[in-house]
Amino acid sequence: MFLDNLSEFLTHPVTATVLLVVGIIGIALELLFFSSGLLALAGVAGFGLYFLGFYLAGFASFGDLTVLAIGLVLLILELVVPSFGILSVLGAICLFGGVMMASSDPKEAAYMLVIALLIAIVVVIAAIRRFKNRGIWNRFILKEQLTTSKGFTSNPDQSYLIGMTGEAVTPLRPAGTALIQGERVDVVTNGNFISANRAIVVVEVEGVRVVVKEVDNQHNN
Repeated sequence: MFLDNLSEFLTHPVTATVLLVVGIIGIALELLFFSSGLLALAGVAGFGLYFLGFYLAGFASFGDLTVLAIGLVLLILELVVPSFGILSVLGAICLFGGVMMASSDPKEAAYMLVIALLIAIVVVIAAIRRFKNRGIWNRFILKEQLTTSKGFTSNPDQSYLIGMTGEAVTPLRPAGTALIQGERVDVVTNGNFISANRAIVVVEVEGVRVVVKEVDNQHNN
């Protein structure tokens, strides 16, 4: 008698739809937010109770359960082995297929699935907006701002070299190497040729581009 009442309760369209909503939302939010399995457990419980009701009523078979289980396994595997959504899609197909197969009326099951999906979509969207900083997508977004104030620079800051004098180590035609304050620096002239061992002065720094002039030329100008 108890099992009959339980079966009647679980297979009632309203109850069955609620169980599907719980199942879909639980699995979907687990895939999106990785809640250490808690949401996945709620989702599995929802689908499990749905199947149990129709199994006790004599409509669902172990074959239906197998299809449902395969879908759940594929969705769980997506949590462990990212497949760019392939496992999720296959899992969802098996899951929904199992739901349809287990029902006494596939048409009614389709209606319940549509309603459950619409409700689940609304809840999932609300959850994404509410917890947008905790979603799986944040694993692929660089959160840390790479700013100079935090010690990050795209290129070494060599602006301190402006006005310093040194000596051309190699001929500058117009690029080459100079020794400035004991440091070897890649430099370039504004187009003028400067022989090796000539005195130079840094007149401009643009990123990694260090522009120099020969000291004698600068004084003459």
